[in-house]
Amino acid sequence: MLIKDKELIEEGNKFTHPIYCLPAMLAIIPVKLSQRLPLKHLLPLGDSSIIERVYGKVSEVFETIIYSKIGLPVPYKRDDSENIMDLVYKLRMEYGTFALVGGDMVFFTREDLQLLLTSYNGGPVTPRGDDGNIEPMFSIYSGTPSRTVNLREALITPQTVFVRKNRFSSNAFFNINTREDYELAKSMLGK
Repeated sequence: MLIKDKELIEEGNKFTHPIYCLPAMLAIIPVKLSQRLPLKHLLPLGDSSIIERVYGKVSEVFETIIYSKIGLPVPYKRDDSENIMDLVYKLRMEYGTFALVGGDMVFFTREDLQLLLTSYNGGPVTPRGDDGNIEPMFSIYSGTPSRTVNLREALITPQTVFVRKNRFSSNAFFNINTREDYELAKSMLGK
């Protein structure tokens, strides 16, 4: 199938995006309650809120659903999960394969999303640094779901594709967790 003007068109047994020749995939943006910076997703950043900025970028490449604990100015589904691991388990049961993108990660690029998507070969995909650390909030989850203690366990399988972090843009994994992060993000935008 191909996506053309938000429509899927079948082409053999592959799902591809007509413009980018990328597989079609669902992306989930979780919006959780923040203890360190309450309601951070609603804070203005440039001409829009943090969540509007993230949603806009992700929806350029993926069909996108936001799961949120709070009311938002963009379409979303209510998140009734206990924690992020519970949400990921439920999403894997419902959707099977999906990309997960943090709702507070504002500086990734379209090319970063495309790199993640083109690395998909049927199993999980995650960026990994030379130190072995992965980015579970910017990854593709796939495979048989099981309850896990942390997101790393949900991603690390024999089928996992690890993409070197240095292949992504320099601020792709910057997320806003504190007032200091927020102020830094505003200065990075020049606003």
